[in-house]
Amino acid sequence: MAGLQMRHEDVNIELDPHLLSLFLDRQITVIASSPSGMDGDYISQSSYQLTTYLRIASVSIALYDFLETAPSTCRYIREQWNAPHMTASFSLFLLIQFTSIATLALSNVGYFYSHFTERSCSHYYLIPSIFKVIQSTVSQIILGLRAFNLSRRSRLVGGSLLVLLIAATALEGLTNLYHRTAVLDPQFGNCRGVFQIVHLGAWIYYVVAIIYDLTTSTICMVYLNKYKTASNSFFAKVSRMMFYDGIGYFTALTCVNILNLIIYRASQDIQTAAASLGYCMTWIMSKRLIIHLHEISMKRRIDTADAALSSSQSISSVYSVSHVVRTQFKPKASTVSLDLTIPDFDLEDVELGTDWAEDGSAHVRVEKTVQVERRSRMVYELGDDSISPGPSLPRPR
Repeated sequence: MAGLQMRHEDVNIELDPHLLSLFLDRQITVIASSPSGMDGDYISQSSYQLTTYLRIASVSIALYDFLETAPSTCRYIREQWNAPHMTASFSLFLLIQFTSIATLALSNVGYFYSHFTERSCSHYYLIPSIFKVIQSTVSQIILGLRAFNLSRRSRLVGGSLLVLLIAATALEGLTNLYHRTAVLDPQFGNCRGVFQIVHLGAWIYYVVAIIYDLTTSTICMVYLNKYKTASNSFFAKVSRMMFYDGIGYFTALTCVNILNLIIYRASQDIQTAAASLGYCMTWIMSKRLIIHLHEISMKRRIDTADAALSSSQSISSVYSVSHVVRTQFKPKASTVSLDLTIPDFDLEDVELGTDWAEDGSAHVRVEKTVQVERRSRMVYELGDDSISPGPSLPRPR
């Protein structure tokens, strides 16, 4: 008993109260910053600084790209404003612009604003997550519509993409909003939404996003590979541009999603900062998919207006003769838009890579001539009251 008491006293002598206090404080900080300690309200200074740097970097990249694409955006808006109706591409362009700006702004306001109260935080913490899901859905609609149009609006492809889009949106919404609670940081005063469970969390969101992007990108690549043998130089240029844009979109967003998966076990503040980088990349890549198609569409309009309205083509069927004649005299719309894909009249001429010149048995040349008749300007001469003599009338007797 005496020996036990001596050992107990030795332990009491070795444990310094000041060191014990520092040790406990350190443990609380680690627990508050780890995924398992999601109830903690304390953020370490180093974690806060790293998160701040990542958020500022994402906002800076988004702002730079916004200013760089501002001239193209203004031209696009001006053209659509004068058009008789808005295209689907322009509607999605406006949606991705609005939702991306709102998502970035709301996410960073919740982090940098330091005067939240418990009541205001409880009303605010879900708003950034809701806009995150909306932005992701709009971006996925752009990709899905692009793949659907490249498949020449195949019902099978369209139905499959619709089911995949609904499933992806449901899973992304569930994993972003389910069991997310508000946390008001007592040190920095910001408002965060954190998960209380680990098994159903943000990692499912990023896995679903990667699967959807991979599926739609694969469909686009398959059809673009079929169209690459087109003899039409403009069509080949569009296909090549869409191919590289699709690769760039998939690579950029997949890298960001994989980065989010890697740091999933880190602090939730760092997770949200990496998510802010994801908002930025989603906005940039989705917007550029539409802008690039619009720019090449404008170039085609200019080239068509400058070129002669004539067509010389070797064809092999009566239907083809009729098609060539109709396309030459078909009235053009005031606004020509590629609408997330290539023009329909170019697709009809390709037929998955068939070249007309290989088996042509007839030669048709269609020319369209437009003659402008100008009215001669009427000239009135002053001081001339003469009347030209008309037919002579018989005099009365």
